[in-house]
Amino acid sequence: MQNTDFPGLYQSADTLSGNAQKHFLGALFSNLLLLVLAALASVINYPHWVAALIQFMLLLLALASSVFLAWKRPEKSWYSGRAVAESIKTMTWRYVSRAEPFDKSDEESRSLLISRLRDVVQQNPGVSNQLISHASAPQVTDTMTQMRAQAFPQRRDTYIEHRINDQLEWYKRKAKFNSAAAKWFFTGLIVANLIALVCAGSKIANPAFQYFPTDIFITVAAGILTWMQAKRFTELSTSYALTANEIALIREDAYGLAEDVELSKFVGDAENAFSREHTQWEARKDN
Repeated sequence: MQNTDFPGLYQSADTLSGNAQKHFLGALFSNLLLLVLAALASVINYPHWVAALIQFMLLLLALASSVFLAWKRPEKSWYSGRAVAESIKTMTWRYVSRAEPFDKSDEESRSLLISRLRDVVQQNPGVSNQLISHASAPQVTDTMTQMRAQAFPQRRDTYIEHRINDQLEWYKRKAKFNSAAAKWFFTGLIVANLIALVCAGSKIANPAFQYFPTDIFITVAAGILTWMQAKRFTELSTSYALTANEIALIREDAYGLAEDVELSKFVGDAENAFSREHTQWEARKDN
């Protein structure tokens, strides 16, 4: 399913989360880069008012990005929007697969879906007023209706191929990426600290020399650590790997499904596995 095949609320939450993530990471990266450049200007220490003005402007911009992060808190919209989007995605797959609680008649299930979507909005007042980018889009799309109307074999195969397999590959890919990123950034952190240590030791032997870039590498190390904490590479790598393993085990039961009752239970087990990982977004938004 494409994003446009999901309810309008999902599309709005997905857009909100994506934009907020870009704003948060962009502002954070800018802040860290500006601080490194300000430290570089301090080390160069060129005796001219223009150099002092440049450093002043760098620090002013760094302060502005810090104020933006503290005032707007874009990470809260990022986490909340993602939590809402994933909740709706899980709900949608249950609906199109005719899984509990949407295993009743089409009319009853449609009404229940709308009710559940309304509950999601009411339970997330912090972002509900921002879910407007796709307000005119339908909450039950034609694709959802068509998928729900499919015969059992098609619904089973569609769920396995476009939900189970897609999610398994996504979690595997993300687990590998975050594991590699954690190693590379940790290596960068160690290298920056070692260079700062060497510079500090060299300063002891040559106290008259004024241009050791110690402050630069201290700032770089602090920036790398801050970025690692913001991106949570190690935490996400572990979480994604565990979820990928759980999905792989669940998938083994998929090929023996022979009736709607079995598919309903299977979808419930799979979506519960996805939801356990998604609840971390709920926890993050309150931090």
